[in-house]
Amino acid sequence: MKSDKKSLANDIMSAIEAKIGEAGEQTKKVKKAIEKTASQLARKLDKLIHKATKKDEKKSDKVVRKAEKKAKKEGEKKAKNEAKSSKNAQRTENKKARATATSPQPVALPKAAPASAKPVAKPAPVAKPAARKAPASKPAPQPSATTEPAMASAE
Repeated sequence: MKSDKKSLANDIMSAIEAKIGEAGEQTKKVKKAIEKTASQLARKLDKLIHKATKKDEKKSDKVVRKAEKKAKKEGEKKAKNEAKSSKNAQRTENKKARATATSPQPVALPKAAPASAKPVAKPAPVAKPAARKAPASKPAPQPSATTEPAMASAE
């Protein structure tokens, strides 16, 4: 991991020095600043890469745990359903056993022949009532006598 950081820092430093070398002569101070910045940048990049891989691992672990949990839950559900099924089967067997033990076997009597088959008459269709007549219209209300005189039209 440290060797990766150092090699990354050296690569960054050489790239920067090459660009600065094109511009002119370098001083010791400039070289030192470049070295320091390159190592810081390498550290940050390594941290980001490590964080990304860690996040991917965490995500994959989460998916695996989720699948395991689901499988476990389905297994428990299946076991529970099987237990219910066997319990219900046992209950049915017990009911049958009690029914046969408590009720005596009836003597098989010959079945009586069904009464002579009579054709069933269909009920006569119900007559529909005649169409209703339209209701008679009500006469218009007549004006009642009032104590007030009607307005005179010839004034």
